[in-house]
Amino acid sequence: MMNCFQLIKTVLDEAYAAIPGNDKAKDTSINAALDELSREYADLLSKGCVDYSDPCKRYAYIFKYTTSHANIVYTIIRRSSHLRSLFDRDKLTVACVGGGPGSDFLGILKYCMQDEKHPELKALILDRDSAWSESWSDVDDKIGPSFRISTNFQPLDVTDPSSWKTYTKHFNADLFSLIYFMSELYAVRKKAQDYFESLFSNMKPGAIILFVDNNSSAFRDWFDTLASECGISIDESDEIDAQMPSDEEKKDLGEHFVKFGSPKLTANIAFRIGVKT
Repeated sequence: MMNCFQLIKTVLDEAYAAIPGNDKAKDTSINAALDELSREYADLLSKGCVDYSDPCKRYAYIFKYTTSHANIVYTIIRRSSHLRSLFDRDKLTVACVGGGPGSDFLGILKYCMQDEKHPELKALILDRDSAWSESWSDVDDKIGPSFRISTNFQPLDVTDPSSWKTYTKHFNADLFSLIYFMSELYAVRKKAQDYFESLFSNMKPGAIILFVDNNSSAFRDWFDTLASECGISIDESDEIDAQMPSDEEKKDLGEHFVKFGSPKLTANIAFRIGVKT
């Protein structure tokens, strides 16, 4: 059974092959993208909205951050009775808001595989950059037929009402994930406020929302205020130092690890699990 690093390697193989140029040129561009991402994430409070249109930057994100974030999602699901109960259903629809990099979906998928949960799972992946869809469109083929999983990518910009107001069907999902997404929007939160107020207000009763982000009071407080104003009860919350679980081995990334070093293995996070009342 694949773990996150093993599955990520197959995605990185494809992403690397799709980058134009020879290996030397690719590696130089990827290293530059890794450095650029680090600088941009250090400045989220003032700038936000990282641009992932460059295939080297998408590769860099998947390599550096997706496995860490996915394992955080997996770990939180395992510790939460609210979240675990969802996976005992026959059918489950998940809306991964800002989930183009795959962290949300991959963490959910790992839980299903490790704990042998087999709901008919529909993952709605909502993101501004449609190029992310190439990374996750064939995951079901990679994990085998015993898991009934479908992915549906929807281009959606939460800062642009003309983008999201024509696509509100995902408001009916059973589980919503916001994984390292609100921090990227914090600098332009006035533009995103209408979307989040609409989403949080129109979730169906009993729907669950999982928020995970950098452990900053700015990001926590924005989510907590929205939840309180829109009828979402925060049933579980914590601020923790998250570490990569022992079943993950970074060397499973193969030549990607050899070329670009270690991906992110630890994170100081805040998470919230809210239930729509």
